[in-house]
Amino acid sequence: MIQRVIAWLSERNVPYLIEEKAAKILGEEERRATYTCLRKRVDLIIIFGGDGTFLHTAHHFFGSNIPLLGINIGRLGFLTEIEINELDEALNYLLEEKYQVEKRMILSSKVLSKGREVYRSQALNDVVIHRGAKSRLIKIELYINDEIVNSYRADGLIVATPTGSTAYSLSAGGPIVNPQIRAIIITPICPHTLYIRPMVISDREKLKIVVKSEDMQSEDIMKVTADGRSDYALSSGDEIQIAASSQEILIIKLPERTFYTILHKKMRVGFI
Repeated sequence: MIQRVIAWLSERNVPYLIEEKAAKILGEEERRATYTCLRKRVDLIIIFGGDGTFLHTAHHFFGSNIPLLGINIGRLGFLTEIEINELDEALNYLLEEKYQVEKRMILSSKVLSKGREVYRSQALNDVVIHRGAKSRLIKIELYINDEIVNSYRADGLIVATPTGSTAYSLSAGGPIVNPQIRAIIITPICPHTLYIRPMVISDREKLKIVVKSEDMQSEDIMKVTADGRSDYALSSGDEIQIAASSQEILIIKLPERTFYTILHKKMRVGFI
């Protein structure tokens, strides 16, 4: 598929660069570029893969003014919404600049251990606090704007953006939220109580999560994960602070593709 795009661009004299590892595989080393170089030189990015590939790539372009378009060669493909059979049409839209650019919010998180910052990350989809495979339930204390909201035991907690509302949060019972709404979704993972439910709060709110565990084995530790990558091992009593980032990511939206048409197609919402 990438070679097909390369041929299409070459025929139309459209200059292009290829991420260095992909360029080596494709035998296009004269076109190779690091992510730093791409941030400086390109007008837009085309990503081939599934949603995982899209998320991995997006992290290199947080805060840039470079929009991303995902071509789905994975499974569900909610972020990489263009299918292979739509590739030629998508390329023509790009060349003719017949597309819109959506701004998507991202989350910023940091971990404080004994009052000292020990970890920092950003996420387009979600920040997840979860227990080890064999450890007991985590005690979670949830604060919003320094006010205690809940204290309960669970397998973990998902803090998601609207973009990430159709990912892990949805699987855990969270709501679907249009990505054009600036909000933060808080979804507990298997809470051991009936009254704990997902929450949707303003993107202006500040979250603080304090985690505790009675079973802190070295191989079964609690972790915090941003977009399914960069795990960080937590200690009992650590504090995770999460808020909307000042940075954003830009995503290309082609004509006749709205959040609801994609929802209908990918999630089979409305099918009977």
